[in-house]
Amino acid sequence: MKPGPGTPQLDFQPRRGPVPQLELSQLQDSDRVIDVRSPAEYAEDHLPSAANVPLLDDQERARVGTLFRLEGVEAATDWALMQLRSRLNHFLSQLESQLESGKRLVICCARGGDRSRHVVQFLCDMGHAAAQLVDGYRGYRTVVRRQLRELDFPRLFVVDGLTGTGKTRLLREMASSRPLQILDLEGFAEHRSSMLGDVGLNPASQKRFESRLYRHWLQQRGQSGWTLVEAESRKVGNREIPLSLWEQMQVAPRIQLTASMKTRCKILEEDYQTAGGWEPLIERLQSLGPHSDYSPAEMNQLCEKLAAGEVHEVAEDLLVNHYDPRYQHQMDPQRLLCTFEVKDPLLLADEVIRFLDAQTTDETDDQDS
Repeated sequence: MKPGPGTPQLDFQPRRGPVPQLELSQLQDSDRVIDVRSPAEYAEDHLPSAANVPLLDDQERARVGTLFRLEGVEAATDWALMQLRSRLNHFLSQLESQLESGKRLVICCARGGDRSRHVVQFLCDMGHAAAQLVDGYRGYRTVVRRQLRELDFPRLFVVDGLTGTGKTRLLREMASSRPLQILDLEGFAEHRSSMLGDVGLNPASQKRFESRLYRHWLQQRGQSGWTLVEAESRKVGNREIPLSLWEQMQVAPRIQLTASMKTRCKILEEDYQTAGGWEPLIERLQSLGPHSDYSPAEMNQLCEKLAAGEVHEVAEDLLVNHYDPRYQHQMDPQRLLCTFEVKDPLLLADEVIRFLDAQTTDETDDQDS
């Protein structure tokens, strides 16, 4: 029975011995995965659809680590249990809030160790069906890394084009009707893949980036038809694209986007506008220093123009003097199938879908003949 308000705190005495366990391969869609790692561990990466009910917060976990190094495992465990017992009712309430009819609770920690084992034991003592995920997050991460070494996207196409031609916008509009056929690496990384690409964003960790890519591959494997990805360097921001995918991107047929300078400036302005106005972009430009081709005086002038609202002029300056010289030589004319002029990336989506559908239909006809 769940304790009511004002009742004494529940007690919990960890015991050695087995608890119900479940292998990662045995997870079912009906299972409710609960990640009991700290919020920072969970934020870095976690199993898809796992909810976070932390056993310890980030500061407490750091304290346990210090005690483990200085005083040993017993002192660290005793201190952690003392923190947990002080709020056991609240912890149980959080766990029970995740209960759904017909769903089994599967408890995950970093390595399938004491944290998840103790929570499973606690839940079983409270009369709830629960199981420990064998090897925890580490086991999941092993599967992700192994699969990323062997990624395969049959009929992969790449969309190329200078900065501001709306490649990412096009992909996301196409994803509204063909979600499994669009590989949005910048979305997975939460980065625009440029020197200023994280302005107004919160980039994902490498592990989170890889988990999102793995999850997408799982969802779309076995599907027929094309897959479209944006041309990238080996990294999206600081997130490295798996070699297996990168090698496929290097030889995939390409489509290219072009746009007028006016259209490109408008897209760039909209992409870099944040809730904080232009201040985040100004701060980033000022921090670039030697990493920029601009002199300090030129950079100060750009920032002054932004602060004064002369956004179009700054956008054109960045395109002409920074982005285009860097990216023009990277655009590969080999394997170019078609060029599309961008007037509105959203209206272009249907046209590109029809073109790619026709390409893959022609391939199928050639194979059958």
